[in-house]
Amino acid sequence: MNDGQLIDAPELYRRIAAGDEAAFSQLVELYAPRLQAMAARITGSVAVADDLVQDTFLKVWLSRDQLSDVAQPAAWIKKICFYRAVNHVRRQSIHDKVIDAVGLQKESTGKTADIVEFRQLLAMVNAAVQQLPEKQRQVYRLSREQALSISEIAGHMDLAVSTVKNLMVMALRNIRTSLKKSGYPLFVLLLLDFLY
Repeated sequence: MNDGQLIDAPELYRRIAAGDEAAFSQLVELYAPRLQAMAARITGSVAVADDLVQDTFLKVWLSRDQLSDVAQPAAWIKKICFYRAVNHVRRQSIHDKVIDAVGLQKESTGKTADIVEFRQLLAMVNAAVQQLPEKQRQVYRLSREQALSISEIAGHMDLAVSTVKNLMVMALRNIRTSLKKSGYPLFVLLLLDFLY
């Protein structure tokens, strides 16, 4: 691996796709240091970076059967980690804005309550996502959880880009409607475009 770039090793990916745990361990050994460094730069936390890298490799292992369909697996793995790190920073920023906007105390005694409140919001978002029609739910999850672009989602689902855009707009509208019924203020609902 030169200049911080991840390598593409077709044989290694083929073995991982076939469920070879030794090959996967080799992949982790090769990639983890670079991914940890990238995630730590983005998040500013080595501990958070470690968690994100573990999440990345879990995602790779669970999706290993798709490796043979990925044109550039090294770039795909790096992208997963990158978007997990960016989403962590984004969620933290949104968390802070939500906490400030609803006037919750940020004193040490109030931090637990803040965390509980934010987790409740995430749980409500997840519940709202579960209630979405199947295609809306799939588009939302591919966008937010796998960090795929609209065009990548269109290719993955074999849909037109405009259809994917419309499904995403409807999904976000339905999630906002669900949370609005739960009493969340408008500014929180608008932040959902960036949440998860």
